[in-house]
Amino acid sequence: MDIDGEESAMNAGPSTGAASGSTEEARPEAMSKNAMKRAAKQARMEAVKPLKRAAEKERRKIRTAQLAKGYAEGTLTEEEREIVERRKRLEKQRKVARRKAEHGEEGDGWGGGVVVDLGFDELMNEQEIASMSQQLGYLYSTNRTAKLPIKTILHTTFSPAAAPRLWEKMVNSNWGKWNRCYWWSEGLDNLKSALDGKSTAPFEKGPSSTEKEGLEGCLSGPNLPSGLEAGKHKLVYLSADAEEELSTLSEDEVYIIGGIVDRNRYKNLCQDKAEKLGIRTARLPIGTYLANLPTRKVLTVNQVFEILLRYLELQDWAAAFEAVIPQRKFMTSGRKTRRKQGGEEGKEDGEEHESDHDEVGEEVNEAAEDTEVPAVAES
Repeated sequence: MDIDGEESAMNAGPSTGAASGSTEEARPEAMSKNAMKRAAKQARMEAVKPLKRAAEKERRKIRTAQLAKGYAEGTLTEEEREIVERRKRLEKQRKVARRKAEHGEEGDGWGGGVVVDLGFDELMNEQEIASMSQQLGYLYSTNRTAKLPIKTILHTTFSPAAAPRLWEKMVNSNWGKWNRCYWWSEGLDNLKSALDGKSTAPFEKGPSSTEKEGLEGCLSGPNLPSGLEAGKHKLVYLSADAEEELSTLSEDEVYIIGGIVDRNRYKNLCQDKAEKLGIRTARLPIGTYLANLPTRKVLTVNQVFEILLRYLELQDWAAAFEAVIPQRKFMTSGRKTRRKQGGEEGKEDGEEHESDHDEVGEEVNEAAEDTEVPAVAES
């Protein structure tokens, strides 16, 4: 059966009243009928996803072969030729970056660091886990193409045991080859101890394949990345609930971004975690520079990261915010009217619809193609 046919069959629903009755009987008491329908729909989507992925992979393979043949024969349109040449340039840049990373020659970059705290796997649903996976890919791509990249990006609490669902989502993203990125199964408590000088393990690229097999061999904790120094770098957890407002970025500091997509369900989550660990907190100065921002200041992980990058480049918070936050966030009127007029368009303008990572654009998508990836949330 082809994909479309299978999807149609899956979406056809029960064909008889008896089947409907059995579904009603099987429904757990704790779940409403609507919740059951959503769960069933999610199950159907998950079932057909491998088929869709395989079909898309085959389509890309055929398209790439067609472009390569047309490029060699000189039969491509100007637009198609530019696509091929852009991919060639990107692939060359990737090879150069990988070579430099392997020899410890990643070049200039900002000497501070960023940590993505991934210790929230159990608090997210499947859709949010998928979104988190995408955001990590966009973050990497943004840093790879930045004029002044951040030299050290450490992801903590990431392993099959620590974050099983996110690990599964990231399996095919090639994250082990992302330059300037480091991955720990250990959490923030271990990182704080290491930076405070209580753990003196020297940096190593990662365990050898004889010690750990497969992707787990790419985990480098609890060894500090070469760009971070015990006794020098201090942790700062970015939280919208912090009293202190960030005024500038320091190369002696490492800024932590909470790696969670929760649509603001968990209040003070990151703030409370930081306080428990004895880590200083600070908030981005969004309210100071964007006083007319009408919606809640909830940003995706990659948006927060890009704001930091833009500030490092421009040394101007207002310009950094305006360059990253989607313009629809600045709209001060008409929102409720559009939502009442109905349709999917109205829903897309809703405050709870967290799809801001889609604003990154086609250029970043292509830059991240080798990862196959497809806040400061107010927690």
